[in-house]
Amino acid sequence: MIVTADWVAPVSRPPIRNGAVAVRGRTILEVGTLAKVSSRYPEAVVCDHQGCVITPGLVNAHTHLSLNALAGLVPSMPFPAWLARIAEVSRALDEEDHIASATLGALQCLQSGATVVGDVCYGPEALSAAGDMGLGGTFFWEILGVDGDDLASALEHREFPDDPAACAGGRLRCGISPHTPYTSGPDLLHATYQLARKRNAGYMLHLAESAEESRLFARGDGPLAALAERLAHGFTTPRSGAVEYAHRLGVLNGAVAVHCVHLGTGEAQLLAEHARGVVLCPRSNRYLHNGTAPVADLHALGADMAIGTDSAASNEGVDLFAEARAVNALDHGLSASRLLRMLTLEGARVLGLDDLFGSLEPGKQADLAIVRIGPTDHPAERLIEVGASAVVRGVMSAGAWRILDGRPVVAPDTILAAAERVRQKAAHVLGGVTDAN
Repeated sequence: MIVTADWVAPVSRPPIRNGAVAVRGRTILEVGTLAKVSSRYPEAVVCDHQGCVITPGLVNAHTHLSLNALAGLVPSMPFPAWLARIAEVSRALDEEDHIASATLGALQCLQSGATVVGDVCYGPEALSAAGDMGLGGTFFWEILGVDGDDLASALEHREFPDDPAACAGGRLRCGISPHTPYTSGPDLLHATYQLARKRNAGYMLHLAESAEESRLFARGDGPLAALAERLAHGFTTPRSGAVEYAHRLGVLNGAVAVHCVHLGTGEAQLLAEHARGVVLCPRSNRYLHNGTAPVADLHALGADMAIGTDSAASNEGVDLFAEARAVNALDHGLSASRLLRMLTLEGARVLGLDDLFGSLEPGKQADLAIVRIGPTDHPAERLIEVGASAVVRGVMSAGAWRILDGRPVVAPDTILAAAERVRQKAAHVLGGVTDAN
């Protein structure tokens, strides 16, 4: 098959006018002009998308797919209050609920052009559901509130795979996330980090997300103090920022650092030098009244940066293009081509997945998004300007169409009905149904 459009944006090289991507099975064979590619594969079926640009499948580098059915149930409010309410709901959800919610989240990601995620999950359900829908990515098992000595049993209870190959190869990979340094004590942080290194697994930390977190680390008090006392066994006030604390503990090197809003002196430098990358979630930060990340500082220091939507329960939706525009509003020095890299190749690199995803190159996975941008001589600029789920016309992952002519290939009714059941169950826990809008 040859997929062609007005423009192809391989990301690893400049955009190609009248470009084409040749696909066989799950793999990209060739990328170039339509004339060149069709001459190499004259028998191939050609799928033409006029007025569009073809990009790699986008990378949503921070999601909680298992919470996406909860969109709108807990309205925008300060982070500690939101966290308490969402935790109450999460405890009421079972495995089937997680599957239903994650399936909805996977569908929403595909509709936004994303074929790859960095998902924080609570067991194998999200990985299984996302894989069935065609997503790839790294799925970070969330472990918190236990002692380091209890890590093995906690992971076994949550069915974390014993096979190290599950962490390092294929479209679906496994990682570990001890959530935050105020819900996991220093022994658990060390234990999860060492296991991640041993398994060659990804390691993700939520860091410096809220002003209340900064207060806890600097002064030892505030709205999160009781939570830290209950869950972060052995935690003592470090009198520093969360990033510096993670660095002192030796768990920042190679970590995927999420949010990074409230950074103290020198912490942006620590992230640039030691973290695998920073995942920015500006619209979620706004929803939770957490402020804005110092994107310009991270950019100037050369940090690798990716973009994530967080869960739909803490955002206005999972549209990555809207998220990219929100990032750009925090640093107008980011070019459209850099923002596109953050949505694709840079995001894949932060998640450790750039061997398979993030650019249109021979040998990589046949993951691509087709977005209607209209006539233009500047496809990257136009894509960032007008990109949205509503103008995603096609999405392919692993060589199979997931979205065609703007509609899911699978009938969504069953997915939506199952997610609505989860939402109603969660609304009952909260004491009544809340309008998602």
